[in-house]
Amino acid sequence: MSRADAGAAVAEFALLAGVVALMFAAVLQVAYALHVRNTATAHVIEGARVAARADGTESDGVARAQELLATTLPGRYGTTVKAQQVTVGGVVVVQMTADIPLPVVGPLGVPGTMTVTGQSFAEDQ
Repeated sequence: MSRADAGAAVAEFALLAGVVALMFAAVLQVAYALHVRNTATAHVIEGARVAARADGTESDGVARAQELLATTLPGRYGTTVKAQQVTVGGVVVVQMTADIPLPVVGPLGVPGTMTVTGQSFAEDQ
């Protein structure tokens, strides 16, 4: 190692550490977004199951999905949940959708939403 290279390792580390930290933050963000989407999808499907029971109503399913979303995800999730009966392939199903904020920069979020959908076979047919 020559004297001209002295101290180069510190500068290289400083430059590389910033890039590595940015990549780590991006991986964490993607993982958090997938967690929120998968959790919301599971809760919407559970709400559709409740609404699709023979003794259930669409409002029962919406209430169940909102309850699950409110207890497992931060406060802004689960405010816009809708249910409707639709026909898919000649079979009546309860389709439930929820518009949830994009989970960017941790739980803080940015403007914009993503829609998750769940369906369940209607038992009363």
